[in-house]
Amino acid sequence: MCLSTAESKVIDLCQQQCVTTMNFIKTQLHISRITVLRALKKEGYFSSYNFNSRYFTLKEIPDFDSDGLWSYGKIRFSRFGTLKKTIISLIEDSPEGLTIMELKKRLGTYVHNQLSILCRENRLGHFYAGRNVVYVSAESKRQANQIKLKRLKMRGSSAALGAKRRDIKDLPEGFDILTIIKVLVQMIQTPDKNIASLAQRLQSQGVPIEAKEIEVVMNFYSLEKKTEH
Repeated sequence: MCLSTAESKVIDLCQQQCVTTMNFIKTQLHISRITVLRALKKEGYFSSYNFNSRYFTLKEIPDFDSDGLWSYGKIRFSRFGTLKKTIISLIEDSPEGLTIMELKKRLGTYVHNQLSILCRENRLGHFYAGRNVVYVSAESKRQANQIKLKRLKMRGSSAALGAKRRDIKDLPEGFDILTIIKVLVQMIQTPDKNIASLAQRLQSQGVPIEAKEIEVVMNFYSLEKKTEH
């Protein structure tokens, strides 16, 4: 596809910069956003899946790894495009599913909100393996195989999963200390509330947590809470 003179300048600058932003191109070349987007669309490009998709790179620049990922410093790109599509691809390819921490380590970015949305949309499944939430394929046969393999691996592991007394510094996987504190404080303040009501109260306060996740926290710290009125 032929490029205009202005569009060619956009592509040349993108090649020089390797990774850049819309504002940088517009400022350097004194051209409109529409011209930049038109040039990128003709040439082909990837937007970063972190930093709110602010960064982009031309399609021929990334050297994607076996997971389809490429990084430029802290800026991350995926051959699948968006973070949600990348999460789904990684989980589909995983023999036994992936936990939040495993995904975060591979992707280099926070994934909790995206996982919650994908599960609500039935684009992913999940189950509990001890104190960890494992995310698996939404396709029933693939999901069953992933769950089976994970449980077989757990069964053969020498790690004890028995109840223990745990310190607050030892956090359940996938949770940050602030979320844990908010859950525990809410349990103290509303001892008469069941788990579902507790989740609703926390969600209204901007804490993205589900009732089953609260159960994970409770089990991790060997706490008790009403499950029904």
